[in-house]
Amino acid sequence: MRNERLTRITVRILIVLLPLLLFEVLVRMRILDPFTFIPFTEMIRTMGKLLMTQQFVSDSIIPTAGEAMASFISAAVIGILFGIVLWRSDSLYHTVQPYLMLFYAVPVFAIYPVFISLFGTGPLPVIIVGFLFAVVTVITNTAIGFRETKNVFIKVGKSLNLNFRQMLFHVYIPAAWPYIFTGLKLALAYSIIGVVATEFILSTRGLGHSIAFAYNNFDLKGMYGGILLVIAIILVVNTILGYFESALYNRNMKGH
Repeated sequence: MRNERLTRITVRILIVLLPLLLFEVLVRMRILDPFTFIPFTEMIRTMGKLLMTQQFVSDSIIPTAGEAMASFISAAVIGILFGIVLWRSDSLYHTVQPYLMLFYAVPVFAIYPVFISLFGTGPLPVIIVGFLFAVVTVITNTAIGFRETKNVFIKVGKSLNLNFRQMLFHVYIPAAWPYIFTGLKLALAYSIIGVVATEFILSTRGLGHSIAFAYNNFDLKGMYGGILLVIAIILVVNTILGYFESALYNRNMKGH
């Protein structure tokens, strides 16, 4: 079992490392256009320099982190509450569900001028776009999680004469938690993507703006360093959330 797990981890690492190694060789040998691409090791070096630059941290990382967290937290709170409402009403769930599915096809960026007209050019339009990107997955996963609660758990709760609040916190939420947590993981990634993508075209600061600024000024190192930093942030955040998800899952399994 341990060897199988080690093999799986090794294969996963190789799936990432081998293409990067091939990319590094192709760029170093100038098979790939050196005016378009830079070596991966140079991207890492540039990313490290950006992280060590105080102005970059204050003008790019901190604004993006604040906007992404605001988007994520609002999407998590509103998404979970609305998901519970959909769970409690079958008619509302079946009425709204097609619109939730269609929402993924809506080009949110196309309506960002409306947000500018309503809220100005500050961080609020960026947060709203990030929120809209993230909230649907939380709503959907929360509603599905509650609706998929096994009848045996519900019967046990009712046999113990639990009231609604006790059923909610001791039966429904623990049963729905894997679905909710998956929704939250996706929502966090969507929040970051929505915020960074909006900063490309809307903001005068943030990681997205710094990448666009580097691109417009032919600063390849700055552009790739910023892109690599965004990818690294999403990977680190998802790894941390995955760790907490596994810990919670193991804790629930031990509890049962």
